[in-house]
Amino acid sequence: MKSLLFVAAAAIGLSGCQTTGSIDTAIKNSLPKTCALLDTAHAAFVAASASGNIKPRTIAKEKAAYDGVRVICADPGSVTAANSLVVAATAYATVSLALREAKAAE
Repeated sequence: MKSLLFVAAAAIGLSGCQTTGSIDTAIKNSLPKTCALLDTAHAAFVAASASGNIKPRTIAKEKAAYDGVRVICADPGSVTAANSLVVAATAYATVSLALREAKAAE
């Protein structure tokens, strides 16, 4: 997770710069892997939250994060490469924290 946050920080820095085509390509190529990680984390959260011990606020945050990034994962061309990576990394962090809370509540 630390590496994903590092990538997000780098992407924020890159968004302020004029990026080259190769950087955009590298970011867009890494997006499917990030989306796959998000799908896995979301599925694990849904399974863990079946216990009924998860706060409604946590469920709402996880759902909002996951739903928001699904749009980008479905159509990566709809946003800039740097922005898509930032959104995906932020969503992954939110889903991961929700999953941690769900596992702790089991």
